[in-house]
Amino acid sequence: MDSTIWLYIALGIFVLGLIIAIVGVVMLISGIKEPMKKMKGSANNLKERVDKLNLEATTLSHTANELKEDVQVKSEKIGVLVDAAKGTMNSVIDLNATVRSITGDITTRVDRDKRNIAEVNQYSNTAIGLVNMIKNRKSPEKINPTYSPTSMPDVKEY
Repeated sequence: MDSTIWLYIALGIFVLGLIIAIVGVVMLISGIKEPMKKMKGSANNLKERVDKLNLEATTLSHTANELKEDVQVKSEKIGVLVDAAKGTMNSVIDLNATVRSITGDITTRVDRDKRNIAEVNQYSNTAIGLVNMIKNRKSPEKINPTYSPTSMPDVKEY
């Protein structure tokens, strides 16, 4: 056999191998096509889930920040309320002290007024007695020339 025949046989074997390889690759690609579609679908599904998780994590983070701000605002309001309660308590204590002072002042004045009332009663009785004595001098039919004033009532000192 001639070397050209061997060359054609080798070339035929090479082409046949190449055709078998191409057919094998085409069959491999067509066989992989369906699993690749499933893998692509799974990857897309996984990507959608991750996006949903990221969205939910962002929403939760936003909600947590709102709650944190709400707690901070309410904490400040409670602080103001506590300060107001302390101020109210101080005001009540001051009011109580003022009421006690006024009550003590009134008690002292009432004690002084008792003495003043007794003095006014004594002066009034004396004045009435003088008026009666003058009336008696002008009218001779009543005979009561002596004046006797009433005594001052006892007043307790506090």
